[in-house]
Amino acid sequence: MSRRARQVPRRRPAQERARATVEAIVAATARVLVRDGYDALSTNRVAREAGVSVGSLYQYFPDKEALVVAVMEAHATRMQEQIAQRLTGVAEAGPEAVAREMIRAMLAAQQAEPKLHRALVEQVPRIGALRRLQETYGSYERLIAAWMAAHRDLIEIEDVEVAAFVLVAAVEGLMNRATIDHPDLVASGKIEDHIVRLALAYVAPSLVARPPPGERRTGKPA
Repeated sequence: MSRRARQVPRRRPAQERARATVEAIVAATARVLVRDGYDALSTNRVAREAGVSVGSLYQYFPDKEALVVAVMEAHATRMQEQIAQRLTGVAEAGPEAVAREMIRAMLAAQQAEPKLHRALVEQVPRIGALRRLQETYGSYERLIAAWMAAHRDLIEIEDVEVAAFVLVAAVEGLMNRATIDHPDLVASGKIEDHIVRLALAYVAPSLVARPPPGERRTGKPA
């Protein structure tokens, strides 16, 4: 049996009681993953955490990889909904407002479940589960590309699809690094202005001629 086949749930819950069981199992998987780590996660441990029998768990999930895929699916869906909702409100705004809301949307989506996001990014091997998170950022790229295509007079870049990929990938990498290595920068909000300037310098460099708030052109605090 292929790895991909093993990751697919054995059957989908049709009744409300079954759906509640699956939700409890997925939530328990997330708790065990955050608390104990991926290596310690097992179907037996998740079943105990969820308060169900291992047999009940196996009705829906063949192994720990399928459990983690389900957690990633749920996490990525929540992130995607939050990001899309925030971007909708700035559809007609200028580049700086869109860039700032993009950063805030991605930070907010990550910070909604910071421990889970960190566990998924740091601990989960590339078993296919992380592909769902990449798909989330792919949909984000399409939103950004569509905005840039509709506002070409406000940006200074030609290939909006490539630009959207570069922009989202750069911001994602910066925020993952900040969230994991410098959570103090995220909590203080200091990172936001710097990432916004980086994004604007890429798509509309003329807009970053002025220094960020609280700084002179020398880069020293005002």
